[in-house]
Amino acid sequence: MKLSTEIVDEKQKSLIVSKRDYHFISILKNELKRVSISPFSSPFIPKNIKMFNYIFVINESISLEQVDKNKNSIFIHIFFGKKNQSVNTKFFPKNIKIISVNGNHLEKDEIDKILWFAISKSEETVLNLNLSQLVKKKINFTPDLSLSYKKFVTKKNLIYFSILTFVTIHLAFIPFLMLSFYFDYQNYLALKKNSSVDINNAVVTNNISKKLYSIVRPTYLLFGIAILPDNLTDINEKSQTIIKQAQSLINDFKGLEEIFFQQQKTLQQKSVLNLRIQKIKNSLTIIEEDLDVIAQKIPIKNKFFDKIKEKLIEQADNIRKAQKIIDYFQKTISQEKISKYVIFFANNMELRPGGGFIGSFGIFEIGNYSIGEIKVYDIYDADGQLTVHLEPPKPISQYLNVPHWFFRDSNFSPDFFTNYQKALFFLEREMKMTDFSGGILITTTAVENILYAFNDLYLPDFKEYINAKNFYLKTQLYVEKKFFPGSIQKKTFLSSIVRQIKNNIDTVDIKTLFSQVKKSLDEKQIVVFFEDQNFQSLFDSSYWSGRVIEPKCTLSKNCVIDYVFPYDANVGANKANFFINRFFNLKIKIDAQGKISHLLSLQYKNDSPAEIFPTGYYRNYFQILLPKNSILDQITKDGVQVENIDQIDEKYKQIGFFFELAPGKTTDIKISYQLNEPIKKGTNIYQLVVQKQTGAKNSDLILEFELNKSISILNQNFSPIVKDNQIIYNTNLLTDKIFFIELTKE
Repeated sequence: MKLSTEIVDEKQKSLIVSKRDYHFISILKNELKRVSISPFSSPFIPKNIKMFNYIFVINESISLEQVDKNKNSIFIHIFFGKKNQSVNTKFFPKNIKIISVNGNHLEKDEIDKILWFAISKSEETVLNLNLSQLVKKKINFTPDLSLSYKKFVTKKNLIYFSILTFVTIHLAFIPFLMLSFYFDYQNYLALKKNSSVDINNAVVTNNISKKLYSIVRPTYLLFGIAILPDNLTDINEKSQTIIKQAQSLINDFKGLEEIFFQQQKTLQQKSVLNLRIQKIKNSLTIIEEDLDVIAQKIPIKNKFFDKIKEKLIEQADNIRKAQKIIDYFQKTISQEKISKYVIFFANNMELRPGGGFIGSFGIFEIGNYSIGEIKVYDIYDADGQLTVHLEPPKPISQYLNVPHWFFRDSNFSPDFFTNYQKALFFLEREMKMTDFSGGILITTTAVENILYAFNDLYLPDFKEYINAKNFYLKTQLYVEKKFFPGSIQKKTFLSSIVRQIKNNIDTVDIKTLFSQVKKSLDEKQIVVFFEDQNFQSLFDSSYWSGRVIEPKCTLSKNCVIDYVFPYDANVGANKANFFINRFFNLKIKIDAQGKISHLLSLQYKNDSPAEIFPTGYYRNYFQILLPKNSILDQITKDGVQVENIDQIDEKYKQIGFFFELAPGKTTDIKISYQLNEPIKKGTNIYQLVVQKQTGAKNSDLILEFELNKSISILNQNFSPIVKDNQIIYNTNLLTDKIFFIELTKE
């Protein structure tokens, strides 16, 4: 067997230790590679350095003990900024070399000297490098500028420069546009906080952006991409217009406050009032139009911008509603005929089907450019004048033990119009009051909401400060405590609050006031009816009139209408509803034949601390409206079937029964029923209406749909959780809800 010998040349290794990244280190590494020495670098000296032949330590110290342990390695110390000085190397180990550098700018020539000194076998151990002469030479060196210029001005560089200039010019408007948007947002936040607004910065930056964009717009048009910057510019301008008009709107409303409640106005004051109202309407029109434009021009489609778009459309719709209300107000206040309205103050802590126990009511008049004082009456003063017998609803006589029907119990229907008509009957019989142009029901919760728009109201007669947080407790203290029919304390207390609201109208936060009134209308804490049907249609379409809805479906021939309206009647003569919380769960199952069955679960929890008035047992006459064609299976309370049920089949299937709930207890009511109208073969629309009771607290609502495999969901107007053929939707019963589901059955 033939053997061959191969000689392997193993490279030497070097380590460069430096905490700073000096410029010359890269040159040193290249030179080491050139002489076949592999360079490595580290910010500190590792424990094991035996593998390195040369160790360059730059501006750092190393212990003699380490040097002594690694006698086969050469240590080269490089010190900067040191003046040339003699170094006594008598006691230094032979494997240490020291380089003292006067300066810190090493170039290739100096690196060559250092490298030669480091790897040479010379016995010299110290090298002094004085760079002062080198620096001077470099400073005095005058480069050939013409050569540098020629080197820079190349065809390639000119192309790059031209492209960069082109791009810069065409994008220069964007920073100013974004800055203007930022100022708009800051002004919007200032408006929300009622702080001063300075629109100038936004306008200036927007004008600069427009001018820069106008120069390059032809290019954008040429490439067909002008629509995005055009839309953004329009959105920016419209936003600034909205902020200006909103600021003007607030000032105009404050101007109205000064002459709003003045009686016997002069011709000049009447003219100013009309001008103010007209100016407000003009500002609202501009804001509405600009909101619609912004909503249309939002260029990006995703969840975030879609929500913004929805809010803009919603606000524009709210403004349209506000304009109709202002139109009606202007028409009513400017006519010579006096219009009279009634306000029902309903305590929804003692909940009744129509919103709450009516403890007081007020009358006010509008006309001849004036709004009259709100005269507050105690309900018992009116009821004391009733001279005829009216048979009350069965729950009133049976559970309240009241043999006659009085004004205070008139709102025993879930429909406000029905209650309003009944109230007019009592007002005529008891107080000889007629010719009303409308009525408004305001719950205790609505009054609390409205008080958020005011500072603390001081009531001199009671030496108390009233605000949204303490209103109910103070009302209980001064109205309900030690109350007896015929006392005037309730009327005095409410009249004092109404008077102070009027006296402090100049301090009201306009935006908060309108938002809280809107919230109360949306959540059915305020419901209204006006005799003017053109005006009333606005409230009906907005579901602000407290009506029982008559569901209709015009979307499809195959349309199944479902309907649920649960409501309570506190017949315990206490304020337990302050502590009552309700939770609804509606399970809907559609089987293979298209048959629709329901299981409605209602949980009531009584958090009353004791059985002492005004808290205590919740004595409730519960009622529910279902579709007339529905078939009731059974009703259970805590798993026990309820036997004593009242049922009326008229326009709806009305079911009622009584139950009690002790303080600190919870009860579960389950109602199972079916619709006799099935889902048909093909495409169907399933429409479910769930109504909220006027004056009721907002309750959690869970909808669960279980569909047979032969039935598929095509679309819906809500966003549920979908799993197989089950869908679950968690929501809150803030107001009336209408759900649409498009189904197809095989």
